[in-house]
Amino acid sequence: MTVRGDLPPQTTTFIGRRAVLAETEALLRRSRLVTLAGAGGTGKTRIAVETGRALARAGAFQHGVWRVRLADVHAPAGLSRAVAAELRIVDNSPEAGLGRLVEALYDKHLLLVLDGCEHLLEAVRHLAHHLLRDCEGLTVLATSREPLGVYGELLLRVPPLDLDEAVELYLDRAQVPPGSADVTTLCQAVEGLPLAIELLAASPADVVLPQRPATLEQVLEWVARQCTDEERLLWAQLSVFPADFDLAAAESVADVLKPLSALVHRSIVASTTSPVTGETRYRLPNTVSQFGARLLTDADAPLRRHALHYSEFVDEAARSWFSPGEAPWTGRLREEWPNIRAAVGHALRTPGLAAAGAVMTMNVQRARFTSSAGMLGQAWDMLAAAREVITEAPLRTSLLAHSAYMAQVRGDSAVAFPLMSEARALPRQPITDVHLVLAEATHLFLVEGSPDCVPLYAHVVELCRQYASPGDIYVTELLHAMAVCFLLDAEAADKATTALARQAESNGVNWSHAWGLWHRGLYELLHGDPAQVHPLVIEALRIQLTLGDTWGAPFSLWLLACTCAELGAFDRAARLLGALRSQERNSRISFGGMSPFHRLLDRADRTVRRSLGDDYQVISTLGADLRPEQAMAFALEPVPDSERRRAKPLLPGGLTRQEFTIAGLVADGFTSKQIGTRLFISPRTADRHVVNIRTKLGLPSRVALAAWHRSVTGER
Repeated sequence: MTVRGDLPPQTTTFIGRRAVLAETEALLRRSRLVTLAGAGGTGKTRIAVETGRALARAGAFQHGVWRVRLADVHAPAGLSRAVAAELRIVDNSPEAGLGRLVEALYDKHLLLVLDGCEHLLEAVRHLAHHLLRDCEGLTVLATSREPLGVYGELLLRVPPLDLDEAVELYLDRAQVPPGSADVTTLCQAVEGLPLAIELLAASPADVVLPQRPATLEQVLEWVARQCTDEERLLWAQLSVFPADFDLAAAESVADVLKPLSALVHRSIVASTTSPVTGETRYRLPNTVSQFGARLLTDADAPLRRHALHYSEFVDEAARSWFSPGEAPWTGRLREEWPNIRAAVGHALRTPGLAAAGAVMTMNVQRARFTSSAGMLGQAWDMLAAAREVITEAPLRTSLLAHSAYMAQVRGDSAVAFPLMSEARALPRQPITDVHLVLAEATHLFLVEGSPDCVPLYAHVVELCRQYASPGDIYVTELLHAMAVCFLLDAEAADKATTALARQAESNGVNWSHAWGLWHRGLYELLHGDPAQVHPLVIEALRIQLTLGDTWGAPFSLWLLACTCAELGAFDRAARLLGALRSQERNSRISFGGMSPFHRLLDRADRTVRRSLGDDYQVISTLGADLRPEQAMAFALEPVPDSERRRAKPLLPGGLTRQEFTIAGLVADGFTSKQIGTRLFISPRTADRHVVNIRTKLGLPSRVALAAWHRSVTGER
């Protein structure tokens, strides 16, 4: 968590409530759990947000004020995941639970606003109890129609507006000057209920309430009667949105959209501006949305259109994110996440839509959003739900293989293996092969460390070029280059990583540029000069942190730790190794579960332990104690010259190790065919190397090259 909170900007003035705000702040000084309770429409949310805003301005909480809108969360099991996502906490674990929240918040000093708890009372009660018990710096401000019932809770029943405040609110919100209706009488009639006043103030007609005092339900019924048939229909259909939405989504769901501006004027729909796209987004207040749902005579059609719209949206994201617009796509996916989550849930529960829902669960990950944002746990939950519903191949084959791949790339072969076993036993089609062959290749690479994965990855690349998107193609090329670098010779690694880096430089995608630099650093560590690795990986890490890529950053930390060990910067390496262990735990990426990564990491760890002796444990613990943002800041620091070994001296003529070896074989009288056999390369490749070496040295023939090699080595 690097930002200080996420309170929404307000588009209307805040009227009155000084006494309630003061009392809320006073209660928060006395207790770590305060609940603002009251019926719908009393203004609980606005009071909580304004209180949080005042406390944030005063610097009362070191790590800020965070609001979690629980109206978007419908399943109790998803509560912890939703809170983690709103607080930007990485939650990649396949098991949902409080553990990751406690790990991230135990030493934080922040105010957590849980807004709208009444439909999740038992789950919120459990969450609040454990967080307050285990996180001493945490304070919770809840809004609910009922108390939470947690020990130590202080309750404030939110009162209605007093008469002066109610009149001021009406006059501030009135679309037209009041007509024959007496404002004071009107505000008394609804007993100072803020939402009722706002709805009545926005009405273009003179208000005639059925009785006094009038309930919010009666006000909503009166407002509905003032609406046209088209306005009521739109109100009802927009109630299927669990969160805010844009115009395109509204057009997809509603039969008629023309009355939307009228609903905004009536305060039935609130509008804001998206910080991502700059376009207008809309939302129905919770109580208004619940009333609108009761106006909906047939929910099946709008819910189906909602699911299909977001299925198309996620499909477009999966096809289009790999572009210079990658950051806006990430922002749009985060904005739409509550709608995507609801669309997947509805599709999987609905006959005829289950297949679309299952494809959506895979497309979410293909768009890289959940891995980059640290929300793989939610993606995993969706895949698990899809596997419960989809029982027939080939779609089930794809789901199983895709799930296995997700487990493999975080180093969890125990989860991946049974999924792979079932997928192998099911029928497949070419489009399924993309998922299944990718998972097979990744098993060979990360679990077995076998070079046999390289031709299999090459096959996946060809399949992706036929059936998949540019982003899918690049991801498979990335894995292919990584496998070549780890498992094949220097020539093949140089060719693969150079091609990947060139492509990354030309496509304008920052995410791929970071991985291109990372791969070039891996090549230098394994086959070239480790002194060249550091600047490459530092630049890669800077890009990843700018993008908010929580998945790529631990891989850069791994490469930096291994490089510092190789360079002899042992103190720094020990601290980075400690930080990496914390990152593994936070991100749920296990480098120990990925064979090629584990071998290098184990070698680095043993080297540093031997060099530092008893100091190793102390120094690595200092790294492990760094918070994620501190670890990344430390990783970005340059390696002091005092901690570096001197760079390896160049071989004579500036040749690489392989080039110098080939020159020696020429001096020994080997033909290109014999050189190829000795070095496991083709005769044509060997001959090309000889020509390149002669060109680099300015020598006219193989005889001259042989004479040069004998002269520099002192041989006769």
